[in-house]
Amino acid sequence: MTQADRYAKLAALTGRADNLDSSYHAAFYLLSYDQDVYETASRYVTHDGISFTGLKRASRSFDERTREVIDIAHNLFSWDSKCSVTPFDISRLGYPYLELACNAISIAADEVQPVMQREPSGQMKIVLDDTHYQQTQRTYRELEQFQDTLVKEMEQDEADEFER
Repeated sequence: MTQADRYAKLAALTGRADNLDSSYHAAFYLLSYDQDVYETASRYVTHDGISFTGLKRASRSFDERTREVIDIAHNLFSWDSKCSVTPFDISRLGYPYLELACNAISIAADEVQPVMQREPSGQMKIVLDDTHYQQTQRTYRELEQFQDTLVKEMEQDEADEFER
């Protein structure tokens, strides 16, 4: 079973897979990466949400990095949850967990969306659509250019005024 398959099954457990917000998508992205995490997490996903209290209790025997990823998923799902994982801890996760955590943060921020894509082999995989993020970057660059132009025009106006 691929991450995409596990992700889709977690989303289906909510009963509203087509209408989930970015917090669900971020959590499911992290909780679907590993088969063991998925199997444990699937017991705690219901129509009412994700019971991270139960999931964390059930994952006590997992290695530290996996527990940290679950803690990150919890915090991205429920922003007011206590998260013991610090930015320093995230920086030490290593591949693939660091990449997963960073991608999940972008998903939670609604800057990228996970999209299911069929590979030539027929298996599904998750691709991150960064269209919104690209638009944000373009808008930011345009605003920077506008600001630079405005500052130059104001400086020129001041210089012209000073010469008079």
